[in-house]
Amino acid sequence: TLGSADVLRRAMGKKKVEEMQKQRETFVKGAAKTNKISEAKANEIFDLLEKFAGYGFNKSHAAAYAIVAYQTAYLKANYPVEFLSANMTNDMNNTDKLSVLIEEARNFGIEVLAPDVNESQVTFAPAPKVTNATNIGQASRLPQPNGAKQDTKSNAENSQGRRDACPALEPVIRFGLAAIKGVGEGAVQSILSGRESGKFNSLEELCERIDGRALTRKVLEALIKSGACDCFGETRATMFARIDLAMGRAAGILSDRQRGQNTLFGMLEENAEKIIEPEKQLPEWPQHELLAHEKELLGFYVTGHPLTPYAPLLEKFALHKTSELAALPSRTVTRIGGLIGAVQPGVSKKNGKPYALVTLEDLQGSVQVLFMNENYDKFRNLLVPNKAILVVGEVNTGEDKPKIFPQEIMPLEDAPKKYTRQVHLRLHTAHLQPETMNAVQELVSAHKGKCPLLLCFMRPAGEVVFVAAHEFFSVTPSRELQHAADCLFGEETYYAKVDNSLPERAPRRWEKKSYEGNGEE
Repeated sequence: TLGSADVLRRAMGKKKVEEMQKQRETFVKGAAKTNKISEAKANEIFDLLEKFAGYGFNKSHAAAYAIVAYQTAYLKANYPVEFLSANMTNDMNNTDKLSVLIEEARNFGIEVLAPDVNESQVTFAPAPKVTNATNIGQASRLPQPNGAKQDTKSNAENSQGRRDACPALEPVIRFGLAAIKGVGEGAVQSILSGRESGKFNSLEELCERIDGRALTRKVLEALIKSGACDCFGETRATMFARIDLAMGRAAGILSDRQRGQNTLFGMLEENAEKIIEPEKQLPEWPQHELLAHEKELLGFYVTGHPLTPYAPLLEKFALHKTSELAALPSRTVTRIGGLIGAVQPGVSKKNGKPYALVTLEDLQGSVQVLFMNENYDKFRNLLVPNKAILVVGEVNTGEDKPKIFPQEIMPLEDAPKKYTRQVHLRLHTAHLQPETMNAVQELVSAHKGKCPLLLCFMRPAGEVVFVAAHEFFSVTPSRELQHAADCLFGEETYYAKVDNSLPERAPRRWEKKSYEGNGEE
């Protein structure tokens, strides 16, 4: 019976010898009674079942996954846009996985475009290449971080099969509207239905053509803040301020249509181009506000990155990027910079002391930094979301994702002051005048400090003469000093010689350590 077959299945799964012997007896008797199979043959069949119980499931499972792995590898190699679109759709509610997939798309040379009410589908989907930036709003393409691969030969070869199949599509992926937080699939379906009669030309037209029960104020706010309405060519601040007016006007027009009425002004407007006067345009929101909205609604930044101004500091003073941590040996001490994305406070169950799990983001990804005990007490004032910091600490790669145990942190802008060993000012002798040295003296006086200053005189033949300034002319290394030097004497005048030595790794509690005084280990 099916019931007795299930009992046998459970016995095989648990690998119980006594239970399997009982099942053997039942099986042999049943085989003889039902199918006239001899005892020897029935035992031979049951031996196969017993053997399968030891390893058969694992083997068949591995074989099935090997087939799936081959199929997905083929799709990724030949149809990367479609493959990555499907993967992004599958994980569109998981921003961590989504960020990894977007980075993978960049490595393939595939652009991921921002959401757009005139272009996006419900989910992530291949889209035509848009060459006119006005069609996709202000900077709607995702920023390419330093080191991201562009159009390489291998990428072109990998994408050739997909382009042959879909010659009208360039390798781009459009962000799905349903992936915007606060925008449900019902609202997206209404937008797509309204778009069938043509693209929307303005915020007012969007409100007029979409059912107000689907396009609520909350949905409209999310669309504007995420950049999905940038195609209308107005600042997000302007559209956001006009939400109530646009929705009220659309509701009035809909009410009149339902009563079979029309207004004189409405009749005139039907054939009139809707133009917003320049004086009614509001200045765009500050960059940090734009980015905060995008991070909240999309899970990452679209029009830029808050760390972009700090990119030279990260390049100079950070020893690793978050994407490189997993390849490091466990307990490697490193120096890494980034932006605090989230701070998750907690209380230890073991000692009752508070701790904080901080998500640190750089231009490549993110890593978790665990602050506890004296480190939590010492640095808690710096654990503020959206603050740029530099962390010195150990990398733990023993878990699924790397984690950092910090030894020291500081504001990222303080890194030059802490880790610059010398400041060099490169001066070309061909353009050197007495006024130049006066300007150098004034510059140094305005940035006094404790870091040694060297003047590097660059001769036309390529020879460089180094002159160490007196300690009275020591400086405080900073971005302000670099900017002032480069403005006065030309780019690349300022050079910081960085100290990349790191502290030894701190002993952990489980390591043997002798302590003076009490002899504890």
